[in-house]
Formats: sequence, C-alpha cells, structure tokens
Amino acid sequence: MEKFYVQLDGFSRQLVHDYEGVMTRVAKLGYNGIEIFYGLHGGYTPEGLKNFLDSIGMEVISSHVELEDTEENLKYLPGTGCKYMINPGLAITSEAEAFEAAELLNEVGRKCRSVGLKYGYHNHSNDFLKVGDKMICDILIENTDPELVAFELDIAWAYRADVDAPEYIKKYPGRFELIHVKETKEFPMKLDFMKPIPKDKQGEKDISGWPKMSPEAAKKLDEALSINCELGRGLVDMKAVKTAADAQLCKPIYIVERDYAWTGDIFTTLAADSGYLRAL
Repeated sequence: MEKFYVQLDGFSRQLVHDYEGVMTRVAKLGYNGIEIFYGLHGGYTPEGLKNFLDSIGMEVISSHVELEDTEENLKYLPGTGCKYMINPGLAITSEAEAFEAAELLNEVGRKCRSVGLKYGYHNHSNDFLKVGDKMICDILIENTDPELVAFELDIAWAYRADVDAPEYIKKYPGRFELIHVKETKEFPMKLDFMKPIPKDKQGEKDISGWPKMSPEAAKKLDEALSINCELGRGLVDMKAVKTAADAQLCKPIYIVERDYAWTGDIFTTLAADSGYLRAL
C-alpha cells in the first residue's frame, strides 16, 4: 500500500502538549496525512494548518465532526484542504430512526457539497443490527445519495459484529470511499443498540477529547481497548479487505485508527502499523 493516513485520536494526549513535534514525528513514520479528531487543530487557522502540514509532507484528508459542531466545521475545514467531514456515529434504535438518519445525512451532505466537502458516515458494530428486515447500515447506504454521502467502513467494528467486511464492501461497491484500518480480537461484549446519552449525563472531556476518568477507570478502559491488537494478529483479513476496496471504482482512502498501543508505546505501535501497510 503506497498511501495511508492516521486518525489523531490514538495520540491526542500527546498532541495537546506538543502539536508540531508530535505531528512531525508521526509524519516520519510514513503517514501521508491525518483525519482530525475532536477539533485538534493545534490552534492553527485553516490555512496555517494546511501550510504546517505541507511543510512536513502531510495533509488533512478528513475530520470526524459531531453533529452539533457541523456549522463551525463547514467554515473551518475547507481552508485546510480537507476532503471529507465524517459523522462519527449515530444512536439508531429503530427502523424509523434509520430512515430519519439517512435523510439527515443527505441534508448535511448537501451543506458539505456547497463548501467543497463530502459528508461521510463512520459505522460501529451497532450499525449492523437489524431493524425490521434490514441492518441499520443497509438502510443508511440504500437511502443516501452517493453524490452527497460516502461511508467510512470501520473494518474492526464490522468483524466484531460478525460481518465479513470484504463481502460487505462488495455488496455496496463504490460507497466505501474511506476505510478505517483497525485490527480486532474476538469482541467479548454483547452487541446492543447504541443509546443516546443525555447532555447532563455525559462525562467531562479533557482537552485531548478523551473522557476525564480516575486512574482505575483509565486502566479498565485500556484493558477493554486491548482488543485493538497488532495488525495481522486478529480477526481481520486485511488483504481481502484491500482487494475488495481497491476493486471499487472510487479510489479508497485508508486511515489507521489506533485505539490501543500493543507495543506499550503509541509511536512504536504506529510505526509497526505503517510498516505492515507498506508491505501489504
């Protein structure tokens, strides 16, 4: 694989302390650009961020944006050279909600197109649950305009839902313009619908975008995230994913999302991920 990107969430805690230094270090690992997470712009103006990334051989390819932050990012992202604004996931629990969500994606997609962006949707395992006689993700794909809405297939979340990601790509060729590269072990939790969390129940986030938590809770979360294991050592058939994705008429964009540093250090883990993808 010649070109691939990385989402910032895996090293967001380091970025908030040394944005330029950390980003330069990641660029040297072989990544061609970034997917922004939680508005981590390093305090740059759009043009300033683009110029900085240009100077280290990187670019902004996409950005995960919560619905409530859409308008702000419609103004910010175009100047960075970003191509996609990605909805990081919706809490859909019924067939009616799935159809409503599809129309919402189309609506935001029209807004994105007006400023030169394309809207996208990132799946989790719950998007492969059935509502009525179809999976949520099927309804979203079949009821969104391909000109307005792309899909970012997170392959680990697909496999955790017992969905064969390569076959799913073949089912809807051309819709998966972005691929989240993520390995996974067996998913130990019962698959269930994602429930909306009321604003007053949502935990406070730190400046890196991660929830504030006690050391004990952080350790428990890290143990849970360890299912995001070394590439090639889990359930994902990455070669088959690449074959299916590359067969689409659109040229897929591969983005590493690293939840867990299996080497014990995020940078050596990202280096190993880069080496794996270069050889693929």
